[in-house]
Amino acid sequence: MSRIYLVRHASPRVEPATPARAWGLSPRGLDEARRLAAAARRWGIAALYSSAEAKAAATAAIIGEALVLPVRLVEGLEEQRWDEWIDNADAFNDTVRQSLEDPDACVRGSEAASAAAARLDAALRIVAEGASPAAVVSHGRVLAAYLARAVPLDDPYAFWRAMPMPGYACIERAPDGRVRLIEGFRGADDGP
Repeated sequence: MSRIYLVRHASPRVEPATPARAWGLSPRGLDEARRLAAAARRWGIAALYSSAEAKAAATAAIIGEALVLPVRLVEGLEEQRWDEWIDNADAFNDTVRQSLEDPDACVRGSEAASAAAARLDAALRIVAEGASPAAVVSHGRVLAAYLARAVPLDDPYAFWRAMPMPGYACIERAPDGRVRLIEGFRGADDGP
């Protein structure tokens, strides 16, 4: 069994004119990532992986610096792909809900949640072959889609809504791909 900490990146600097994959961390996000790095010291991780998206990579870099671990970028850890910017919070949340409730649908031109989950699962297979415990810095929607498929979750949308940013959960992954959720999502300041 491989133990893997699933980490949702810290708060980004939202720039609607820029693709979300290029958003870095906001000043608040930088502080959050430092607090998350302090929490990560308790995990005893031997390897650190990240999505190549800027906000995740920046979060991972701060954790890696604190733990003196290199960050390995792994393809497949990126957020669920959306073709359009949704600037209305209600419309954004409704799109996430629809996507998680009907994981095979391409809501508003998005990557299907089931496809995003499969992509993340393939990336985690690579992580599970390495040193354990490991930490993976990724994104909220794809993590919720993955866990909804792997665990499963009673209400994936409510699970996504409750995920702190930044936050972390811990899973055990068996060599055959079975997953057990050891610890649900917690925030950086939620204690041990």
